[in-house]
Amino acid sequence: MSAPDDAGVAETPQQRAARGWAAMAEVMQCPLPPATSSASLGGLSAQHIFGDLWDRPGLSRRDRRLITLTVLAVLGQDRLHAPLHIRAALACSDLTEAELREMAVQIAYYAGWPLATSFDAAVDTATGHDTGYEQVTGLANTPTNSAAPPPDRKEQP
Repeated sequence: MSAPDDAGVAETPQQRAARGWAAMAEVMQCPLPPATSSASLGGLSAQHIFGDLWDRPGLSRRDRRLITLTVLAVLGQDRLHAPLHIRAALACSDLTEAELREMAVQIAYYAGWPLATSFDAAVDTATGHDTGYEQVTGLANTPTNSAAPPPDRKEQP
């Protein structure tokens, strides 16, 4: 059953979907793909995540964004979802870059350095800053020849 609107009348699925797409556009601060079927993943996301969850009373959108970013960081979602939410947080002034960097520090102590550095790199991706994570990523994704000594070490007899 759909949630009642302010007048106590239940929304139709189409009204709920439209409200969800509008909330998604506002929360994510970016152009959205055309509305799809309400049964598609995008349609369900618009209706339930943005139409229902993000509009619930009890927490501000900024609070929800802090929680969402923390969960995305802890889940290691630094390639797609975290940068999208980071860009949105900056675009609507929910968070500053300094606050996002401080989140990385907090995450490091509670969830671990690898997740925190991945989140910090996602902040770099979202802001266009180059702080050297690309070099580390390049090293991590380059195959190594285990028989060859590291370039900065000499072979020992």
